[in-house]
Amino acid sequence: MDWDWFFSSIAQSAAAIVGIFGAFIITKVLSNQAQFGERSVRIRTLKITASKLVDSANNLAFAWYIRLNREYQLEKAEDLLEENDNLDPDQLYAKLRFPSFLAREDAIQDLQAIKARRAREVEEERQRLEEELKQLAELQKTSRLFGLNNLMGLGAGTPGLIGRPKAIVPRLLSHPHEELAKERDAIDALEVEVRHHMRTISDFLMTISSNPESSVAITWALVMVAALFLVGVIYPLSFLPTPTSWTPALELHGFWTRLFSLRGVLLTIVSSIFLAALTMFAVMNRRLRYPQEEVQSLDKFTRIGTYSAYYAIAEENEKIARGKGQNV
Repeated sequence: MDWDWFFSSIAQSAAAIVGIFGAFIITKVLSNQAQFGERSVRIRTLKITASKLVDSANNLAFAWYIRLNREYQLEKAEDLLEENDNLDPDQLYAKLRFPSFLAREDAIQDLQAIKARRAREVEEERQRLEEELKQLAELQKTSRLFGLNNLMGLGAGTPGLIGRPKAIVPRLLSHPHEELAKERDAIDALEVEVRHHMRTISDFLMTISSNPESSVAITWALVMVAALFLVGVIYPLSFLPTPTSWTPALELHGFWTRLFSLRGVLLTIVSSIFLAALTMFAVMNRRLRYPQEEVQSLDKFTRIGTYSAYYAIAEENEKIARGKGQNV
């Protein structure tokens, strides 16, 4: 049997397989690296856009919008209580239209404060009337003793202190509807933009969450290519040229002799260069992972409260309203 032909054929076949698979794997690694670079740039772009939206939300007059609407709704609450003083804070809240960016519990506390103030005023008025009645009774008693009823205007046809109507001071409900409507339009428009950006970030995070560019399969493929190169190419070449009367056998005593021969040195250099190249691409594949802190810093922009606490309050109020609607 021609062992030179045998080992040469094995080495050539293995080298062809190594070349095909190696080229495919290296091309894939380079393609993944390019995609990784594009997505890394996209992470920074998404964060910059999110920061811009945060700045836009900070420039909106949320506090002014809430304050004016809050005052207006509290004035309407006073009117409702004038009609029906038995309404509790929850019933009042359902009848009113507080701004959605005001926490429900804060609005309820305001309504409770109004109810408490009105109760105090009623009690104070009752005490005042009782005091006036006492004073009037004493005054009438004294007048009868001295016959001064007509002189002091305390006769039967004269209205006393209790009969005097209280002066009603009308409240002026100043409400700049046009300015508030304009501000609300700006708030709603920004919210639409923010929610769209949140969905974009969520979709992007689902794409990169598993680090698809850094593939374990590629790492194992590189290991197998390296093993095939050593076993299928380098090892058969180490026997060439074979002696004339040589019988192949598995032996280790001639390894060091072949290694330090000219043939062994050349094969060692070729193997080292090839393995170094494979190691470089394996490390490159391993490093195609998105930093956890970058992913976390982007993930926080999937929550609307990151852009503005007022949007988070509105979302919470909406959840509470939906929950109450389902319970009903």
